[in-house]
Amino acid sequence: MDKYIGVDISKNDFYACFAEATEPILFQNNLKGIKTFERYLTKNKFKKEETVIGVESTGIYHLPMSYNMARAGFTVSVINPLIVKKQNQISLRRVKNDKKDASLIRYCTGKKVGYKFIDDAETLTLKSLVRQRDSLANLKNILNRKQDAVSYKEKYLGISISKSNARLIKTVSIEIEKLEKKLKEFHKDEQKLLRTIPGVGPITAVSFVSEVGDINRFPSSGKLIAYVGLDSRVHQSGTSIHGKGYISKRGNKILRTRLYNACSVAVLHDNIFRDFFQKKRSEGKPYKVAMCATMNKMAHVIYAVWKNGEFFEDKRKSIPTIE
Repeated sequence: MDKYIGVDISKNDFYACFAEATEPILFQNNLKGIKTFERYLTKNKFKKEETVIGVESTGIYHLPMSYNMARAGFTVSVINPLIVKKQNQISLRRVKNDKKDASLIRYCTGKKVGYKFIDDAETLTLKSLVRQRDSLANLKNILNRKQDAVSYKEKYLGISISKSNARLIKTVSIEIEKLEKKLKEFHKDEQKLLRTIPGVGPITAVSFVSEVGDINRFPSSGKLIAYVGLDSRVHQSGTSIHGKGYISKRGNKILRTRLYNACSVAVLHDNIFRDFFQKKRSEGKPYKVAMCATMNKMAHVIYAVWKNGEFFEDKRKSIPTIE
């Protein structure tokens, strides 16, 4: 029988809940504290093959414990904070503190929610590079808008203000180019494979490689879609299930953004995604609903191409040319 541990983690420390009736124990969130946590598990006979450590996804603070405990041979399950929050909301006694959260996380871990932490050093490096590139790209967009405002004033007021934004844009652009060049060196075969899909460019491809890791950890395309956060969420009341459906948005925001960008490009050109998008629109679906459906379809295609290891092939029947 598996033993479940709930960990509520912050920048400097974390509480670990080992059983429902016991008080959570505080450990330091540093290498020494994580080693102390590991020794505690060994001393109290938490066998590696029978122990699941549940932790909320907290940006970066959960990474040291997750990485080191996974390397030590323990199973670490990373849980979306929204799931823990929802569990607290339906609890008879709503309490918000670190000890209570550790207990809630343990409960959620026992329900087998979350995804197994599988990141190695290379994957963590790749994810960091992707995020750095995104951050610089956002900064460049901000600087471009500011420079446009300055240029407008200079042009129509006949004054000279500053070239600071322009110089910063040039510097940021150079750094983005360096990062994108470095990103191309990771998992070249997988990136090449995914880029055969219409709309999937270099950044979308490398983002999927970095965030998904091993596609085989998803037994079906539906699991990948749930991971991205494109699965349906239906409001239900009593026996009625006729409420309006929404995507859950509980998954990976980075991949949802990449899919949206990829589909926005794909629907502008002749390919299966434009056909699908136009079909949805002709059925009366609003633009965003049709786009979400197209994103869902693209996720299915990404899964199939990646899983089978075969380049994308447009299997639409060719239309005979009339002379």
